[in-house]
Amino acid sequence: MSSSAPRPFVLVAVGTDHHPFDRVVEWVDTWLEQGAAGRVDALVQYGHSQPPAVAEGSALLDHEDLQDAMNRADVIVCHGGPATITEARRHGKLPICVPRDPERGEHVDSHQQLFARRMGTGGIVRLAETRDALWSALDAALSEPSTFRIASSANGVASASTDRFADLVSPLLPPAEPTQRVPVLYVGGLGRSGSTLLERAIAQVDGVACVGEVVHLWERGLRDNELCGCGTPFLQCDFWSRVGASAFGGWDTVDVGEILALKASVDRTRFAHRLLSDEINGDFGSRLRRYGDVLTRLYAAVLEVSGASIVVDASKHASTALVLRATPAIDLRVLHVVRDSPAVAYSWTKKIPRPEAGPEEFMATWSPTQTAMHWTSENALLDRLTRAGTPTQLVRYEDFAADPRATLTELLAFLGRADDTAALSFVDGHSMHLDPSHTVAGNPMRFTSGRVDVVPDTAWAANFPKSQQRLVASLTGPIRRRYGYPIRAEK
Repeated sequence: MSSSAPRPFVLVAVGTDHHPFDRVVEWVDTWLEQGAAGRVDALVQYGHSQPPAVAEGSALLDHEDLQDAMNRADVIVCHGGPATITEARRHGKLPICVPRDPERGEHVDSHQQLFARRMGTGGIVRLAETRDALWSALDAALSEPSTFRIASSANGVASASTDRFADLVSPLLPPAEPTQRVPVLYVGGLGRSGSTLLERAIAQVDGVACVGEVVHLWERGLRDNELCGCGTPFLQCDFWSRVGASAFGGWDTVDVGEILALKASVDRTRFAHRLLSDEINGDFGSRLRRYGDVLTRLYAAVLEVSGASIVVDASKHASTALVLRATPAIDLRVLHVVRDSPAVAYSWTKKIPRPEAGPEEFMATWSPTQTAMHWTSENALLDRLTRAGTPTQLVRYEDFAADPRATLTELLAFLGRADDTAALSFVDGHSMHLDPSHTVAGNPMRFTSGRVDVVPDTAWAANFPKSQQRLVASLTGPIRRRYGYPIRAEK
């Protein structure tokens, strides 16, 4: 006896914009209630909208789950965001597009409607702006599924209308690059290496805008509204409100889910070999250019609002540095911060609160073995970046803690700033005066201001078991020696 064929699978993705999109959820539920529920399976990613009553529902889908659902779907219904439409087509599906309507309180303006109508005219989407149009499109997709499929090329990119898609989209988007390259100092290295303290010190120099870990801005700042380093919730911070208005016309126009999906599709360690290539083309190159454009706009807006001449991003991830290197509009310099691996491993075993997220929230912890692996891979990738020609300054935490002024003087020279006497007036021996800053994410010391003593943190030597110190030192030995640390830990 043969098994019955699987039921068609309908995926509905409304995005993660904070405006509710209840209308499309209700339309899909009603369509299911009126007979379709008996012949299809449906999953609604409903974001900030009401959950579905009939279909299966999930408020959010991470990047991998969304990719899996799009791959399995026979029919994809989506909002009018360019990234979601592109992803649906990349999976070989002609999406049914229901754009958000600002007059119904579903978005801040009409850009989704304008975009979706242009895409509908060009055959890039099946446009459905009414309930009957959506139902008709769903019925057609189930009765004639071949008409909602797009032939894919060998690399998995829907190829039938790629050039046509670019022709239709380009008139709707502002220029991708500013007239001048945006100067960015990127602080790279594994977390718990003293990078936050070093970043806070750099922030005291005139003409420098330090903004914390931009890699986490989208979810921790924009989505979760966690505290800025100034102590104000991100969305209520005047500085970040002005940055959002300058970069994107307001944070309300940014779809967090789309940005996170786009970031995850290019900014990962496993893509390092692609990001280091001299030529990055195809679908990956297209996504990289879009994400690079988002970061370029953000950095340029930070400089405009702050009046600074260089922006400091302390995201630390090596993969993000590789993304910036591959973005032509970014004038990149890298500050590579290292700390001895056993000290870093000990710090990653500690339970450190995240006061900006709530009283029961803590930073991640890793085992010593996990830290050793991350320490090696992150530093090795940053070394490759240096060998690829990116201007890089190596700073050891131990050297900074021993002589803050000497380290900062070298850093200023790296940035082309020779007047260290005036620029470093906030440094007094092993003490520094730190002003509040507008940082997103990072070590909790980003909330500290006033007098801060720079004291070498050597507690790990006494508190971290010797066996664990030797294990980490052994696992990281080859690259550890490169930075001047002893080959073996003390017995």
